[in-house]
Amino acid sequence: MKTALLSLLIVLFSYLPALSQVLKVTADVQYAHLQSDEKEDLSDFGNKLEQYFNSYSWIDDEFEYDVECKLTVIFRTVQRKTHEKTFFAQMVFSSSSGETFLDDGWEFPYDRGRALSHMKGMFDPITHVLDYYAHMILAAEMDINGTFLGEHLYNNARDIIEQAIRSEYPRGWANRKQEFEIITDVRTKPLRRIKPDFFEALALFEEGQYKEAGPYAEEVFKGIGEVVKVWPTNRYLQMFFNAHYNRLAMLYKNQNNKLEKLAEYDSKHREAYRRQMR
Repeated sequence: MKTALLSLLIVLFSYLPALSQVLKVTADVQYAHLQSDEKEDLSDFGNKLEQYFNSYSWIDDEFEYDVECKLTVIFRTVQRKTHEKTFFAQMVFSSSSGETFLDDGWEFPYDRGRALSHMKGMFDPITHVLDYYAHMILAAEMDINGTFLGEHLYNNARDIIEQAIRSEYPRGWANRKQEFEIITDVRTKPLRRIKPDFFEALALFEEGQYKEAGPYAEEVFKGIGEVVKVWPTNRYLQMFFNAHYNRLAMLYKNQNNKLEKLAEYDSKHREAYRRQMR
């Protein structure tokens, strides 16, 4: 990984020694309108989520920095059976490098005595959802460190999807599969390909090495254009714009032709691009 890119990642993700964990998740669990016994069941759920993510070495990698993430779980309803409560929740999982996943279909049985374990085997409607998003976040992170370095993690996420769809808890997995297929589609690959260039360009730009940042920024603009040409409504591209539009605008400051194109591609943030024009 290039020196400038490593410098930026140090700033973004708090570079730590070799024993640091790969994921550093802060969980916020909301259940205000549930009944009192249901709230009691969930009183330590946030701590369990953080421990599940943060005390586990998800991947062996040479870069050894924590990926800061925020997980918000909003419980909506509970279905009661004789000996079981099934919880229905919405989840938002995001990383500081710009990945954001909104999940409206998380369903699982749970009681307060339930432990969250990394044991493999039978499908689990709690931990397999957590595993899926951990792999999606980390796959995108590895793509930053090198071209398509996240491929094996996306393959792991695909395996989880296939197991989940055949399970007793398929709810929500059709939507997760659809989002996964968008991200891994061949038409999205140019955006994944330019991720290392994008963060390298940002690092060089922030160090005042504008000339050196230029070739990387050019590759980024080209990759974005390739995706727009074949799939202008690509949701992963929209995620990228939502996370990085201010950085993109800064990167192409005073380059009116590029900024106009970006304003066309990403009309939601048109004004941010136009503010950087001459």
